[in-house]
Amino acid sequence: MRFYRIRFSLFFAVICLSGSSALRAQERADLTRPRGASFWHAAAGVTLVNWVTWSYIWYVQRWPWDNVGTESWGRNLRDGFVWDNDCFLDNQLAHPYQGSLYYNSARASGYGFWRSLPFVAAGSATWELFGENITASLNDLINTTFGGTAIGEVTYRLSSLIGSKQRRDPTFIGRELGAFGLSPVGRAETWLRGSSGEMAAAEPDRQASMFLGRPSSDAFFALGLRYGNPFDAEGTRPYDAFDFRLELGSGEHGIVRRVGISGLLARWDLSPVGQSRSMFGLFQHFDYQNLSSFRFSAQSLSGAVLYHHELGGRSSIDLGVHLEGILLGEISSDHGFEWRRDYDLGPGAGGRLNLSFARDGRDWVRLDGRLVWLHSLHGSDADHIASFVRLAGIVPMRGALSIGGDVGLITRHSMYQDFTPVVQHVPELRAYLTWTPS
Repeated sequence: MRFYRIRFSLFFAVICLSGSSALRAQERADLTRPRGASFWHAAAGVTLVNWVTWSYIWYVQRWPWDNVGTESWGRNLRDGFVWDNDCFLDNQLAHPYQGSLYYNSARASGYGFWRSLPFVAAGSATWELFGENITASLNDLINTTFGGTAIGEVTYRLSSLIGSKQRRDPTFIGRELGAFGLSPVGRAETWLRGSSGEMAAAEPDRQASMFLGRPSSDAFFALGLRYGNPFDAEGTRPYDAFDFRLELGSGEHGIVRRVGISGLLARWDLSPVGQSRSMFGLFQHFDYQNLSSFRFSAQSLSGAVLYHHELGGRSSIDLGVHLEGILLGEISSDHGFEWRRDYDLGPGAGGRLNLSFARDGRDWVRLDGRLVWLHSLHGSDADHIASFVRLAGIVPMRGALSIGGDVGLITRHSMYQDFTPVVQHVPELRAYLTWTPS
């Protein structure tokens, strides 16, 4: 599905251009909820996504694997689902994006987070069985459903936040174009239903930072967005608090180098409100790293203990410790290549550690660590252990500008049944300018 690469470039460019607009969106105390959920609106949107995708591939690209009919449908239904051998970008990013379109159709049609999930799974299953004449892919079904839910909820909320409710607003056209770029299907459904979409009861706290810098190789541009606060009393629904990170750079594997989403699904307070607070949270994570020498992606859930401590009125320390279950992960491999696949995929487990010192709501020092284990189900016969460590520091300069840098190390230990174990180290040293609008 190479045509997705063009769509991804445009899609993520819109996110970068629209991120600061979301932060400057006016406070809206009269946010409304959409009317009752409409199954037919949601189903029609899912069907339209698959039809437009199929029409483009068949009538414009003329790719033979989209030549479908009753014969291919019957064969796919008989053969069921298998692991596929598509390239990393298509499987780990293109399919989750397609899933986000299904998800936004359901969300904008009045469904909540959990009730939108079946529409994503149904959209993915029907595409795999009836949209292609090749055997349906199990990993595509998983990545599309869970990755599409994560990307879809983030883009739905940002699109609703950016979109203007007042046609007399002088920025109406620009804001609506930005909202449509983030969530084309969801925004179209919103226009049809005459609603601004379902949002939190109150406007969430949010902070975006844009990074422009140069690591040891190529220059990069990154957007980091923190939406809501896990400790907010009003943040009771899935993704009322989430972190989003996008990094773009040059390279042979595409311009999207990293995408990270961590969304709070549910929480339970462990201590009363005060100078120090703690809570237990359930999180959904979507991770994508496509570097020149290392690739990793995962759909995962984690249980975490979060701790927040106020140091006076301006400074704070935050700590998060996660135990993680990986539904499906993909990681670079040295063996077992087949067609376009040069990575292994399978389930796993791991843990995360996040520690930060913030002043005036902005992280000055942050340490992120992660350890994951993946057992390969497709590719080589192997078990992989990977660690990710990054220490970042930012020093404010003037106004919204800061100067910062980070040092990181990725280590992969791959233990093959029929080959010599491999240890890979991927160090990274970067410096950058940061703009954090208030």
